[in-house]
Amino acid sequence: MRQSLGYSANCFILTLGLWGTGTPIAYGQTSSPPTTKPAAAASGGAEATAKKPVVIERSPVIFRDPAKYQVNLHLEPVRKLTLASTIDGVVTSLQVKVGDEVPPQAETIRLDARVSQLKSQRAQAALKAAKAELESAKDKAAAEARVEIAEADLEIAELEKSLAVVRSPMKGVVTSIFVLEGEFVRAGQPLAVVSDPESLTVSIPIDGKTQKAGDSIELKIEDTNVSAKIDAVQPLLPQFDPLRDLFVSPATGRIVLENKNSKLRAGQTVHSPMIPRLPVAEVPTSAIINAEQGGRKVQVIREGFVRDIPVELLGQVGADHVFVSGRFGSTDELISKTSEPLVDGARVTARDPKAIGKPASSSQPPPPGAGGANF
Repeated sequence: MRQSLGYSANCFILTLGLWGTGTPIAYGQTSSPPTTKPAAAASGGAEATAKKPVVIERSPVIFRDPAKYQVNLHLEPVRKLTLASTIDGVVTSLQVKVGDEVPPQAETIRLDARVSQLKSQRAQAALKAAKAELESAKDKAAAEARVEIAEADLEIAELEKSLAVVRSPMKGVVTSIFVLEGEFVRAGQPLAVVSDPESLTVSIPIDGKTQKAGDSIELKIEDTNVSAKIDAVQPLLPQFDPLRDLFVSPATGRIVLENKNSKLRAGQTVHSPMIPRLPVAEVPTSAIINAEQGGRKVQVIREGFVRDIPVELLGQVGADHVFVSGRFGSTDELISKTSEPLVDGARVTARDPKAIGKPASSSQPPPPGAGGANF
């Protein structure tokens, strides 16, 4: 269940000045009264305009720790095989090392084949004897059967001998080796891993309502932005369940990246736009502003100054609010609406300090959105 933050925005009349100036340059207000009376005809209208206050509606920022949404994502090969022994035996030689590229059917590991070699030699001798008996046998049918049995025994012996050589059935790169020369292994024991680096995949959270298989999606792989396509849409994986707090219909997207140029590698970290890395806050849509460099931002009052906070949009909350992720501070106050545009770094000063915290009436608090105090 999504928790409502219950913002109750208060309206304030503020004087704004730019940090770093000798005298505050206010939005529509002079920094101090003139020491001499100006000419009435020249300054009467200008002075009235200069004292026009800026009205700011703001509310506290209640943010959520992004740690609860974190999931470690990384690229994995689409094709990855674990090579295992099919017989019991002792490892006699490692034909490859980690990082080696291997072609299909390449030898990777050899097991002791002396027993199977002797079985093969014995089967060859038995076949030779059966064929010799066939030439002088009176019962040709029985002699031919013995030859067939000897041929089958030889095939079995040759097969057992071949099983002492572990081969990679596909082209790839050796990414792991689990055994040492001289080690005894059992049938079925994993020996090594071979991966195909030309096709990589990762499963990430996506919006199940608006995104479908075949759609393009932007990912950040370590410090590089990459365009990819959604290969398949699947139910939300359990590790992504906390994202249900932020999105109405999250799902899992299986992403496949072709990597024939080897620019990417398995194990690289993937950043999903739906997994926030910075504090998350629920803000009114009226507070979202287009940033000059692209993207979106909100403005906050921080220690008496207006600050621009670049944000990433997350899930919508009804028609009037949206979750965003940005570098919010614990004392920030969100600016949801202003009567004049504000610039980053502008100082916020009270016009009438005596009015701070004064309620709209003495009998009951002001309704949400009403002017609660004048500055």
